[in-house]
Amino acid sequence: MNRRQVLSRLALGGTAVLAGCFAETEDTSREEPLDPSIDGAPMFQYDELNSGYAPDTSVQTEGDERWRFRTDGPVAAPPAVSDGTVYVGGGTHVYALDAVDGVRQWSFETTGAVRASPAVVDGTLYVGSRGGVVYAINVADGTERWRFEANGPVDSSPVVVDGVAYTATRATAGRVYALDTADGTEQWHFETSYRVISSPAIAADTVYVGGWDSNVYAIDATDGSERWVVETGQPVLSSPAVHEGTVYIGGNDDTLYALDGSDGSERWTVTTNGIATTPAVANGTVYVGTETDDGRFSAINAGDGTLRWTIDVGVAVSAPASIADGAVYVGRSDGVLTALSVTDGTEQWRFSTNDSVRSPPVAADGGLYVGSTDGALYALGDPD
Repeated sequence: MNRRQVLSRLALGGTAVLAGCFAETEDTSREEPLDPSIDGAPMFQYDELNSGYAPDTSVQTEGDERWRFRTDGPVAAPPAVSDGTVYVGGGTHVYALDAVDGVRQWSFETTGAVRASPAVVDGTLYVGSRGGVVYAINVADGTERWRFEANGPVDSSPVVVDGVAYTATRATAGRVYALDTADGTEQWHFETSYRVISSPAIAADTVYVGGWDSNVYAIDATDGSERWVVETGQPVLSSPAVHEGTVYIGGNDDTLYALDGSDGSERWTVTTNGIATTPAVANGTVYVGTETDDGRFSAINAGDGTLRWTIDVGVAVSAPASIADGAVYVGRSDGVLTALSVTDGTEQWRFSTNDSVRSPPVAADGGLYVGSTDGALYALGDPD
């Protein structure tokens, strides 16, 4: 049975969720997803490089809402989508929702609010909380496998590579952690001089991350030793994206940096008109917005930093971009999600939530999933 047949059968069967297609899903539960083939977004910005690019994913929507699910607090980070299930943090819970209709499969209560994106790898979900805990959760039933007590709140989304989960804390004495995914054992930690909310990117056995102490760090992934550090003029709260040996990262000093991944040397910089958000990279182009009242969104040549195009958004760009199917999806502080042409920035459609969109939208097999600080996760479009 294909996905459209699944949707049709549900609609004809009069299920409560799809009968009220544009309303919030009911508080029911389901043990197995309707369509396990919906997949493709296992962690923050799709992959360990934080690329923000889903090259093999189509998006079948013009901003039409399929379902929404109300969490118990703001949705400030993107969901993960894996094997037919959407995993998202909201308030003090992590939720597993059916990607087709939003029906809850399970929920898991955390100590402190969840402001990080989960990572789902090999049947386990990894996520941190502001209670200073990193959790490993069995995706089959939502039970806890292990927990790790960090030295402070965890707003950094974990990235999982080769049996290790990397994340960081926004404690006054910030740390980057490497945890064994089997049991949560700490393999190493790296100390910064202040908080870290940046989500790490991993490439060439190196952990790249920004710090509230105005530094960009490169850390050896195997032993936690420092490889290089680059000082900027202001805190680096955005997350790095790595593409073909270059680290792209935005700073609070109104600058987008392109750094050589091997030694941190500057390849180029671009001055922006406000705080540069977490960039996304695809097909030789870096996409970045500015979090300022007169926000802009720009496409920049990844090789030399020259401007391809820019548009005036008019409000703050409040979320990292997401790229799929010829469009770049941009979240705004006024609650609007826009789809822009990757070619010239022309707006293709828009969708409105009830509060700021701080969660980058996630594309997965025809659908688009986006959270809002209004506390809801929205599903747009139809699965392929």
